[in-house]
Amino acid sequence: MQTIFVPLQKSIRFLFVLSIFFISAPSYAHTSSTTPAAAPTTTQDFPAVDPFYIYDQFAYLATHFPHREAGYDQNLAPTVNGHDEFASYWSQEIVRDLQGFGAQVRRDPFPVPGWNDRPATVPAFNVEVTIPGASQPDQVVIIGCHYDGEAVSTQSAYDDTSGCAIELGVARALAHYWQSHHLYPARTLRFLLFDAEEQGLLGSFHYVNDTSNGDLQNIVAMFNEEQNGMAFPVRYLGQVANPQMPFDIEMTPIQQTTLSGPLLERSKQFRALMQQALPEVFARFRALGFLGLTYHGPQKQTITQDIFTPQQTSLVHIEDDRIGSSDQVPFTLAGLPCVTFVGNSTYYDQNPPPGSYPFDQAADTLTLMNTYAHGGSGRANALTLALALPGMFTGWMLHQSAILGEVSTQAVHASGPLFTMGSLAPTLVGQAVTMDIATIFDPQDDRSQFSYTWNFGDGTIVTGIKVAHVYKEAKNYTVTIQARSSSGTRRLQKLVEVVVQPQVYQNAYATYRPSGYPPSNPQVQYPTPDATLSDAIIGPATPPATVTPQTLATVNSYLWLIGILALAVLLGALGFILSRKPR
Repeated sequence: MQTIFVPLQKSIRFLFVLSIFFISAPSYAHTSSTTPAAAPTTTQDFPAVDPFYIYDQFAYLATHFPHREAGYDQNLAPTVNGHDEFASYWSQEIVRDLQGFGAQVRRDPFPVPGWNDRPATVPAFNVEVTIPGASQPDQVVIIGCHYDGEAVSTQSAYDDTSGCAIELGVARALAHYWQSHHLYPARTLRFLLFDAEEQGLLGSFHYVNDTSNGDLQNIVAMFNEEQNGMAFPVRYLGQVANPQMPFDIEMTPIQQTTLSGPLLERSKQFRALMQQALPEVFARFRALGFLGLTYHGPQKQTITQDIFTPQQTSLVHIEDDRIGSSDQVPFTLAGLPCVTFVGNSTYYDQNPPPGSYPFDQAADTLTLMNTYAHGGSGRANALTLALALPGMFTGWMLHQSAILGEVSTQAVHASGPLFTMGSLAPTLVGQAVTMDIATIFDPQDDRSQFSYTWNFGDGTIVTGIKVAHVYKEAKNYTVTIQARSSSGTRRLQKLVEVVVQPQVYQNAYATYRPSGYPPSNPQVQYPTPDATLSDAIIGPATPPATVTPQTLATVNSYLWLIGILALAVLLGALGFILSRKPR
């Protein structure tokens, strides 16, 4: 019996440990892939977005909040009109992403006429999320996108759920970078969801002409995250025979423009920075392990190709804005440095090329975008990386000291709370100008109580979180605010231009009353997804398996059952052996 029991004892020990492993093993899978050489080892350090986080948020937003018509959501179920629920979820998520940096959310309602044959029933509203700057809080950088859809739209996935998810990805990347590097943003940062873009850029023109008209001279730059994902490194249907789609970076025109003097120079400097970003962004993707992607050959065979190589930077087109029909328009009219990141927009061309994606159509869905990107209906890694590309450019630009910049926590913690003013409406002589605190927090004491003293620059001093003042003369004033908390006092100064008449920027779409049902292009035939097709990232940066809570519970239950059954079998076998009489 000894000759039988000793090896059996080792086997029992091994199987017991194995059963414990199964019981306690994490219930996710990680797929490795071969890693080609030539990943760069040094690139400029800057806030890098997580492509998989952006895709997951994009997929959730698109599938949970459809039919987002501006001006019609009167407490309707999200499956009927997901407009308000989209704004609520997005606001909660971005505040969670930016935790620790004082993010505050404001809704900015405004009236809209609605569609041509169907008047709006409620106001539309922009959503503004503000992060206070630590050293130059009077200066503002804006990142915007629109969240409404056409009347015919279902998921509005490409146009513009993609941009809204990219904003979330940028917010998360910034917060992670600031936390890990012990930094705060130097200037004030505002994330914006513009409403009623599809009805004629109404939300962005409302913001420029009404919400922030008195503050335009303090806006450093505007980033517009438009429809994205149908761009590099995507090949239509994932087929290697189709060219990689270009990615367009549309910027404030400097070739044929009415800009001059300092405004023109600012736009030129902004363009020069964007051109510097291009090789840095591609190198950063490769440094993070995004080295290659699989595409399909003519017989569905897998073909691997390098991505984000220096040669492929030619597929990124940095150019004067030739789109001119999105939320950057009013900011461009105001002479501000603007950029619009946008993917394929050839659907309405007279002779659309293959891969023309149907934005503003009911077919604009998550499934169709995945199909365009790799031929199947599941997560397309090409699409995932294409969604990350504009976010990576945004992160690089915001890192630059001339745009958003950063300061060390040591300097910030020296004294007082971080805070910034709210957006300024037109500041007119003889009329009450309302000013308030958009957001404030004390990095040293999260239970701090705050007090405020305002000096309007004309000898008037008042206190309060929200104040009003009437200026008697049209000129520039320096408004000074002192905010006090338990950790000290911090001061903010902002230049306010008081005028007789505000500068109103004319919306060329003001008389445009669309129906919400843009005509489809019969020349574009939508592909049917092939369930056998998928793509893969080549390199160490492989996507984590997506596991729902329900799947997690089911897998864990099975693992526990397997472990218990294995243990029972082993104990039964041991009992049988020990019960046998030795000869």
